[in-house]
Formats: sequence, structure tokens, C-alpha cells
Amino acid sequence: MSKTYATISIVLGALAIIIVGAYFIWFAPANFKGDKYIFVVESGQTINNIIDSLKEEGFIRSVWGTKVAFKLGRANSVQAGTYNVSPRMDAWQITGILGASETATVKVTIPEGYTLNQIAEALDEKGIITASDFLDTAKNYTSDRDFLVSRKDNSLEGYLFPDTYNMNKGTPAKDLVEQMMGNFSQRIRSLADAVAQNKYDLHQIITLASLVEKEARTEEDRKLIAGVLMNRLNAGMRLDVDATVRYITNNWDKPITQADLNSNSPYNTRKFTGLPPGPICNPGLATIKAVLSPANSDYLYYLHDAEGNTYYAKTLDQHNANKAKYLS
Repeated sequence: MSKTYATISIVLGALAIIIVGAYFIWFAPANFKGDKYIFVVESGQTINNIIDSLKEEGFIRSVWGTKVAFKLGRANSVQAGTYNVSPRMDAWQITGILGASETATVKVTIPEGYTLNQIAEALDEKGIITASDFLDTAKNYTSDRDFLVSRKDNSLEGYLFPDTYNMNKGTPAKDLVEQMMGNFSQRIRSLADAVAQNKYDLHQIITLASLVEKEARTEEDRKLIAGVLMNRLNAGMRLDVDATVRYITNNWDKPITQADLNSNSPYNTRKFTGLPPGPICNPGLATIKAVLSPANSDYLYYLHDAEGNTYYAKTLDQHNANKAKYLS
């Protein structure tokens, strides 16, 4: 009897060693100190393609073991996207996440008035994409979308709608801008009649809205400042919008210098009359609506005091008086 128990013990011990050995050979984490956390599945990749990529990038210990894990997990396909996995996970954990298509989604809020540069920085900080990769695409984007036909160049400034988005880390820049442009297209569709009846084309409307977005503080200001800018355009006056100078230098906080004001950029409305070539930021829907329905007034000037209050004037003398009273 004792010999039988001894034999069973030996067999069970040998089996345990085999199981543990098999685990460490085929299924154990590839690197218990690994610091990678992002794995990207491209559209159209098969399970075998994905496993090969996992191996090449150091996420798994064994191709064969990972195939077994996928097979036993009954995962026949994996959704394209970005996944939070690590070499510290074993094959079962990794295939469980990929097989369930648990993509690494991040919520990103793009405020009204953000420029392409500011959007790029926000996406970079969230780990979605590098700022340089995003800007390379967003500043040089060709498209046959109807609302882009009146652009003066290939920049998407003004057409990436400010909103809260769910984005996947590692998503190509083209897909990100298409996501944001799709939102713009949907939102602007509700204003199609007002745009069609306006004397400015859509690009000019968005350009005006971008100036107002950077200048206005309140809902009332949006409509009043939109009216002021249109009055100045109708009078053949320079717009004199400081925000256009800040856009040229990407300086939104420090004082504007005389060298900035002397810039020969066509965006410099302190030097050149008319609208700049394109938007200086990405305006929100409320500001676009304000441009389509501005306040009717005789104001030609406005200024902001240190607290952000806005003061309007019909004449240069009144404007200078406001300067002396509120900016001294």
C-alpha cells in the first residue's frame, strides 16, 4: 500500500513540476520588470498577426502558448485599437484583455477656442498621440469634404470641433482629425440655412467666429464683438484684433511686443485690413451662432479691463476715453 502511495506521490509531483515548467515556458509573463503598457492592434490583423506582434514587441514569452490561450479563450478576432497590456502580465491575462476587446479609451476635452497647437499638446499630455504627429496631419490635410472647399490652405484650424471625445491611445492622426471633423460637420449642418443666407462664406464665418471666440468673455460679448468686427469690415477699417497677433507668435499669456505688432504675417489684423486668411482657433457652436446673428449696433471699438469686463465705443474719442478710464 505504501508503495502505491509513494508512486502516486511521485507521479503527482512530477506532474506538478511539468505543469509549473510548462507555465513558465509558454504562459508566464515575458518580463516581470517590463514597463511597456501600450499595444496597438491594426485594422485587418489576424490572431496570428497579433501574436507575432506581441512576441516581436516583447509582450509574451511564447507564440505557441499564446495561441493556446487564445484558442481556449475562444477569441477568434480582436478589435483594432490600443490596449493597456504589459509584459508583466501572463498570456492568459493578455489574451483575456485582447479577446474581450477592452481597448484603452481616454476621455479628452477640447475647450472652445483651442488652436491646433493647443489641441496637439492636450492629446500629447493624454498619451493619445505625439503633438508633432498630430500637427503634421492637422496642418496639411487634404480632403473633399464640402465644408472645406473655401479654405485658403490645407490647415484644419477652425474645423476641429471643441467637445469631449473618447479616443484610443495610439490612434493614427488621420482618424483623430476625421473624428473631430465629423463632429464639426454634424454640428454645422443645423446652421446650413443661416450660412447659406449670410454674405460671408463658411470659411469667412468660421474665421470671424475664431476671432470672437478668443476675444469674447460672455454670451452678450460674443454678439456685440461679432457686430463690432462686422461694422469695421463694412467700414474698411482694420480689425485690430490682438488675438491674431498672439496667434502668429503662439503667445497667449505674455505681453505683446512692438515686434509682434510689426509682423508681416497676413494674420496680423493690427497691420492689414480685412479678415486673416483663416481661423486662429477652433470656435464653439455658440460663437458661430453669434457671428451668424450678431448684435446690431453702431459700435466700432471695444476693450477689456483687467477683470475681463468689456467696454464699447462708437468713436475713437470715446474709445480713448475708455482706455484712460479702464486701462490706466
